[in-house]
Amino acid sequence: MSRRNGFTLVELLVVIAIIGILIALLLPAVQAAREAARRAQCSNNLKQIGLALHNYYSAHKAFPAAGRGYGMCNGTPANGEIKNSNGLVSILPFLEQQPVYDQFNHSQAYSNFNSRTGGGNTGTVVGDAGTNGNAAVSEQVLQVFICPSDNSGPKTRTLTGTHYGPASGFTGAATNYDFVTSAFGDFSNCNSYNTSTNQRMFGEESATTMAQVTDGLTNTFMVGETTKYHVNGRAFAWAYRSWVMTGVDPYPSAAHAGINLWHMPWVNHPIWQSPPFTPIRGRLRSWWSAAGSLHPGGCHFALGDGSVRYVSETTQKSMLDYLARMSDGEVVELP
Repeated sequence: MSRRNGFTLVELLVVIAIIGILIALLLPAVQAAREAARRAQCSNNLKQIGLALHNYYSAHKAFPAAGRGYGMCNGTPANGEIKNSNGLVSILPFLEQQPVYDQFNHSQAYSNFNSRTGGGNTGTVVGDAGTNGNAAVSEQVLQVFICPSDNSGPKTRTLTGTHYGPASGFTGAATNYDFVTSAFGDFSNCNSYNTSTNQRMFGEESATTMAQVTDGLTNTFMVGETTKYHVNGRAFAWAYRSWVMTGVDPYPSAAHAGINLWHMPWVNHPIWQSPPFTPIRGRLRSWWSAAGSLHPGGCHFALGDGSVRYVSETTQKSMLDYLARMSDGEVVELP
């Protein structure tokens, strides 16, 4: 009699169980490797932005403004003109995005936002972003402004409506990176940057030179990472400024400072306080200037010298304050 060779049912089940165990053991390692790759790409994006800013500086002898002619601030913007520009547009030629840069009408508004709750802006919107072509360009998703780890929240193109869209009928594309600014300063009063005693490297109508960064370029935040979803405010658009799109501020105040703040239960607000608010990872809640990421334990910052550092969410608030300001005399170094 011939004898068959093969697995018995028990042996087959054992093999399947072993394979399942191996997959379960390998899956976390694979996920960690993927996140490491995404984090490296995110860091590289910031490195490119930092290099572009330095190339812009070489060409213009000053860094670009974080934006010009805000319609969100209280008072009168420069020359009475609301343009709502974002300084990231200024560095597009240095990010190999010259064709995108050339599509903008740089003499007119980048978004049409021109109102302020609880105050007033006396400026006039220059042109119409919906008809001058700027709103259409702002719908483009540029990968250099997108962190691949930020994939758990809303899609990249979600900036719509009167407050967050560039113009009626258009949808703006978000960015995961923005200039380090004084959030409450740029939001509260137009043209407040040049009279502020709490200066960051960037702000509305800023034109910072390296000589002004007296705390040292290696000790000062230049560009910070954020998420594409903010609980207070939608997100930042790379192409324009609108309602509460001020830039990243890791220290807007002592009560609201920090990185990766998904919940702020001390906020005295009938909707935002807890209950009923439920924190969701990926939806930063440290007001609209949120610093954070979907990376575990911290987020990236580009320093004034163009280097990129990963900053822990456990970093002391006082250190974040000193690193955010460019000339306060408090020189600190990241560990």
